[in-house]
Amino acid sequence: MTRNPLVCGVLAALALGAATGAAAADDIGYSYVDAGWAQTDLDDINEDGDGMFLRGSVGFGENWFAAVGYRQISFDVGANDLDLDLVEVGLGGHLPLSNIVDGVARLSYVDVSADGPFGASFDDNGYAVSVGVRARPRAQFELDAFLDYTDLDDSGDDTAARLGARYYFTPAWAVGAEVSFSDDQTDFGLYGRFTF
Repeated sequence: MTRNPLVCGVLAALALGAATGAAAADDIGYSYVDAGWAQTDLDDINEDGDGMFLRGSVGFGENWFAAVGYRQISFDVGANDLDLDLVEVGLGGHLPLSNIVDGVARLSYVDVSADGPFGASFDDNGYAVSVGVRARPRAQFELDAFLDYTDLDDSGDDTAARLGARYYFTPAWAVGAEVSFSDDQTDFGLYGRFTF
């Protein structure tokens, strides 16, 4: 059986986190709900789409979290619309690298569907791996940087770099922005976060 080295590395990092039993870096939370607006620019066809996303995470144990997300993007293609839906369900782990930085890894199942003009539709699924860091240098600010790898059964694979920042008005409420770059597309998002 062929083994993806990226997946093996993520699983090893998760196992290390469980073995060390280390807690999260100070003030970095893994139980939250995000709701926001997203824009996607497809480089190959020079089309822009926008829509909304909802996602959440629940931390458990000392180093684990479960995550789920939904994204809906609509593209205007001539006189017709193309609607793209993405659902992601995953399990992740985190390790403190310092008192303000966590190393984070997540493995997810991904389902993508699209509805186009004249009843055309498309469905695909696969997995995604995210590896990166979250940092809380100040009580009001959080930064993150991730490398995201997605492999879909019919559509192939893609790797993207993702950067994000959040400002906390209170310990529970924040606003954030993120951008993601790959060879095929650029994604941008603005959102609100409730941490519990």
